[in-house]
Amino acid sequence: MIDTDALKTLCRTACEAAIAAGADFVDAGASSGKSLSVEMESGSIISADAKLGGSISVRAIYKGGTGWSSSDLMTVDAAAEAGANAARLAKLAEPDPDFISLPQPSASYPQIDGLFDPALAELDIKAVIGYALANIDGARLVDPEAIVGGKFSACFGPSALVNSLGVSLATNSSYLGGYTMVVVKRGEDVGSFYDFDSARMLSDFEPEGIGAKAAAQAIKFLGARKMETKRIPIILGPLASGSVFESVVSCADAEGVQRGRSFMAGRLGERIGSDILTITDEPLIPRGLGSRSYDSEGFPCRPLTIVENGVLKSYIYGSYTAGKAKVANTGHGSRGGGASSSNVIPRLGNMTSEEIIKSTQEGLYINMGGISPNGSTGDVSSSVDFGFKIENGELAYPVASSLVGGNFLDMLKKIDAISSDYREEPGAVMPTVRIQDVLVAGGR
Repeated sequence: MIDTDALKTLCRTACEAAIAAGADFVDAGASSGKSLSVEMESGSIISADAKLGGSISVRAIYKGGTGWSSSDLMTVDAAAEAGANAARLAKLAEPDPDFISLPQPSASYPQIDGLFDPALAELDIKAVIGYALANIDGARLVDPEAIVGGKFSACFGPSALVNSLGVSLATNSSYLGGYTMVVVKRGEDVGSFYDFDSARMLSDFEPEGIGAKAAAQAIKFLGARKMETKRIPIILGPLASGSVFESVVSCADAEGVQRGRSFMAGRLGERIGSDILTITDEPLIPRGLGSRSYDSEGFPCRPLTIVENGVLKSYIYGSYTAGKAKVANTGHGSRGGGASSSNVIPRLGNMTSEEIIKSTQEGLYINMGGISPNGSTGDVSSSVDFGFKIENGELAYPVASSLVGGNFLDMLKKIDAISSDYREEPGAVMPTVRIQDVLVAGGR
C-alpha cells in the first residue's frame, strides 16, 4: 500500500506534466488501498475477494475544455504520461467560456475525527466471510427455508489530491458495511425484506442480527393484499424517508439548475415545502459515513442549510458552477461534474413515529424504498413494494405492489409530521415522515 506522501508525489508529477503539455489548469487524484468483498446468494457464499491496488486520475483543462486520463500503474512515469495525455485531450475538447478556475488552496481545512480506523485496516477476508455466514444462520433461525442473499464489504487506505494552483491534500479513510436480503415463501405467497449496517469505525459496526431482522420483516409481508386507488396520507419509515431529503438536495445541484434540467431552477428563496421542513448538509460529523474535510476538488467543506422552514436557501456548488454563477463555492464539487452531498440531515419534529401512525386513521406506510421525483419535472411515479395499509391508526396488512404519484413540490408542502425518534447510522438521521393527501394507486 502506497503512503500519502508517495501519492502526493505521483499527483504532483501528473500535474507538472499536464502543465508542461499546455494545460491551463490540472488536478490529479490518487488512491491506494485494500478492499474486501463477500457476496451471498441462495444461502451460500458465491464469491470472496481481497484486492490490493491503486490508481491515479488526471483532469486537465484548456480554455475550459476538459481532458481525462488515468492509470493503474502507480509509478512516476505512468503519472507523467497520464498528465500529458490529459492535457492533449483537453486541447481537443470543446472550449467552455464559463469555466473560471479550480480551487485555490485554503489556509485551513477542518479536522474530523473517526474517518479512519487502524483496527478496521487489520480486518481480513475471513472476518468478512464470518459476518456473512452469521447472518445467513440468523435468517434461517427465523425461517429454516429462508432464501438469503446480500453482500458484506470493507475498504481502507490513503488518497491524495493535488492541483496546479497549490492544493495538496491527503487523507486516510475506512469503511465497513453489509446488507442481507431475505425471501420467504409459503406456497405461492412470497415475502421479502432487507436490513443493513455500515460504519467507518469497527466499533460502530453492528452486523449481528441483520439477517434475523430481515427475515422477521419478510414474514410480515406474506399475505399482501390489493388496496383501492385513493388519496390518503403516506407515512415513510426510516428506510424510506431518506428518499425525500436526498432528492431535495440532489435536485438542488447547481449544475442541473444552470442547465435547465432541474425543477428547482428559479426557486431560490421560494417556499418549496412545509414550514416544518429544514434540511442541512453536515460534512463535519465525527465518524460520519459521508463526512469529509474537503470536496473532490480540494475545497474546504462546511455545514450548509439547503432548506429552512420550507424555504430553499441554497443550491450546492462546485468550482465550475460557483464560478459560472459568480457565487461562493459551497464545497460540494465533484471532479466528474455536478455536485455531491455529504451527510444530509433533516430537522426532527415533536411526535414519535408511533404517535404519527396512531394519529393516522387511514393511510399507507412505506417501510422501504420511498419516493423519487423526475429531476427535470418534479413528477413522482414511484412503486411501493414494501408497504402496509394503515387502518384506525395501526398497520393492518401488507399491501401488494402499488404506485404513489403526484408532484414532488406539492408533496413537500404537504409534509405535516417528522418524527422525534429515528434510526441512526453514522452521520445519518433517519426519521419517520408523514405526507398528507397523496394519490396511491392500488396494485393489479
